[in-house]
Amino acid sequence: MSAARLSHLITLVSLAIAICSIYKLESARVPVEIERVLLDDTPSEFYSASRKVDTLVVVSHGFGGSRQMMQAISLTLARAGYTIVAFDFIGHGRHAKQLSPAIETLTGTTEDLVKQTLDVVEKARTRTGLKRVAFVGHSMATDVVVRAAQRLQSVDSVVAISMYSEAVTKTHPERLLVVSGAFESRLRDVALNTVAQVGPAREGETVVSGDISRRAISVPWVGHVGVLWSPNTLTEITAWLGSKATPAVTGNWILALLFSILILFRSLAKLLPVADKQHRPSIGRALLAASIAAIGAGAMASSGLPLIGLAGFGALALAFGLWGVLVLLILRVFPRFSGTDLFAGLLLITWGIGAFALALDRYGAAFLPTGPRVSLAFLLFPATVIFTLADRFLVDGRSIFSRIALRIPFLAAFSVAMIFSPTDLGLVFIVIPVMVLYWMVYGTMAAWIARRSGPAGAGLGEGVILAWAIAASTPLFQS
Repeated sequence: MSAARLSHLITLVSLAIAICSIYKLESARVPVEIERVLLDDTPSEFYSASRKVDTLVVVSHGFGGSRQMMQAISLTLARAGYTIVAFDFIGHGRHAKQLSPAIETLTGTTEDLVKQTLDVVEKARTRTGLKRVAFVGHSMATDVVVRAAQRLQSVDSVVAISMYSEAVTKTHPERLLVVSGAFESRLRDVALNTVAQVGPAREGETVVSGDISRRAISVPWVGHVGVLWSPNTLTEITAWLGSKATPAVTGNWILALLFSILILFRSLAKLLPVADKQHRPSIGRALLAASIAAIGAGAMASSGLPLIGLAGFGALALAFGLWGVLVLLILRVFPRFSGTDLFAGLLLITWGIGAFALALDRYGAAFLPTGPRVSLAFLLFPATVIFTLADRFLVDGRSIFSRIALRIPFLAAFSVAMIFSPTDLGLVFIVIPVMVLYWMVYGTMAAWIARRSGPAGAGLGEGVILAWAIAASTPLFQS
């Protein structure tokens, strides 16, 4: 088979996978009515099918998450006859308010989230007429829902996924299921210790003492995030609450859709004209530039400067901008943009946001800037464009191992800066995993563009998307 025919076949297969994935994901939502509402200032969604159980299930996400990340759980429980309310915590998802920076005290951030959860319960009870409540929380939310359940009456059960909470006692919560991913060894130990408060504990066994019931399970082949989409998780939660339903198995279809969108972009990139190859700096000079720039950026990041009242983002923008300027100067590169470069950048932005970001936001996690996040994206944009232009000229045409090596110094410097400035910069630590995922997806798209039209247009498009990604997905803290 010729290369052209193979390319056409890959495009057709990718398109078929995308269509099939969308069909499957939309089909999972068809039997469930989803209503988006504001409960005071909290963006929320109610899920319901046929109400068979007179219990309101409150579903809450972890740090850096959103109600979209809990969608498989919400859909499954709605199918089982429950009424679900899922919501965005302060500083997350579509919520316009910022978190308190007092994360180390129980009277600070934690108390704010507990009060928000109790307010959601009160408003949801009034709206649905349901009095009995069950809680499902992931990661950060496990501590929040355990504390919220202490202050409420008529709480049936608590489900804690990837749990850590010092509020669990021998008698509270009365009915507690703790779900951990198989790769979360430390949290699996926490789960077993929690069950052992009641009696001898093993994973997969329910321990009962009077009115107290505890159970800890480990879900195979998943970690801290994948556990949310595992069929085992969905089945165990539904059974613990006292019902059964066909799990809304959406995780693999989300991955298939996002991967097919990524592969389809390769075909679009091939429509660009081929530009003349530019001079590539030696790997030694590139490593020198990346290392020196990382030292400067790390020092700048340690300043902890705020941006529009948000902790850490001013320092982050300065670090991005300084790193980019230093790399371009050391490499002696001064980007110039042709009409082709601008078109290539626009193509990357259009596909990266119009296809990939919208799909992720609908099915996987909040990825659309709203409220103060829009202003944040615009203010980050100049710095991120300088950063991504420098990064693209730095790694253009190199092997995957060289690309990783050239990016490690910045990530290392940023990590060290967070250690020295934890009060401000540490609050945006989630930027590091965001950037790693960003390079895996959008860096791959940009590399395909750069092979055709050169690094300038690719770097320009990457900069817009990086500002978008950080603004859309990073929790917002008051400065």
